[in-house]
Amino acid sequence: MFTIIYPIFERGRIMKKELLLAMRDYSFGMARLQFDDWTDGIISGCNISIQDMQLTVEPGVIKFNKFIYMMTEPQHIRYEPTEQTTVVKIRFSTFEATSTDYLRYCGKIVLDDNTELAENELEVCRFKLKQGSRLRNDYTGFEDIQTEFDTVNLAHATWAGLERPGIALPILRQFAREALECWLTEPWDISFCNQCMSGETIHRSVLEAYVKAHGEWITGGEQNIDLYNMLVNILDKLKRNAGGPRQAGRKRPSIIVD
Repeated sequence: MFTIIYPIFERGRIMKKELLLAMRDYSFGMARLQFDDWTDGIISGCNISIQDMQLTVEPGVIKFNKFIYMMTEPQHIRYEPTEQTTVVKIRFSTFEATSTDYLRYCGKIVLDDNTELAENELEVCRFKLKQGSRLRNDYTGFEDIQTEFDTVNLAHATWAGLERPGIALPILRQFAREALECWLTEPWDISFCNQCMSGETIHRSVLEAYVKAHGEWITGGEQNIDLYNMLVNILDKLKRNAGGPRQAGRKRPSIIVD
């Protein structure tokens, strides 16, 4: 048998220990159960915005070490042009017993020139900024995501996924936008793009099956950057087969049976 306790909030009622425990278990336990089979990483949000020399990581949901972190406020950090790879990381600290009433678990946005991740770190994005240049995240196309200098690069970001790590949702959405501008005829192309545009995390095995269907060699040990490069090849093929992006007023070829 299992039960739930539903608190009744009314004037004059005393909030008992059992009700407080029920609220704690529901608020923390629900999220942990929902994402129990997910890997550590960004679950949603954490979009990047740039203003002057300040980078902002927008609110998002992150999983790390079995805990679900709700980053409810934008996190701002200043950056400088170093012409070296700079990684924007979320660095988690061990709990601090600052009170007898609760345990504190902290995550902090940091800049690091070490491209390797420590056990308590996740990657949000990376960039390499030249002196006198402006950092940007307004991509001119799918391949532009991997431009070496002055561009926010999401291809290495640590995204959570069901059982296996995912790939950044903005990358998949950008792929789908450009692919849907072509004349897609294959059902798996249309289905995959619809999944990318839905805003839901794509299971890694689905992504691997899709790139494999397009003739890409898959071993199962590919990094996110490898899968991104495969998607670049696929998008290039789709555009070439379609004769370029869809033009306004252009009609789909029809077959006439006599």
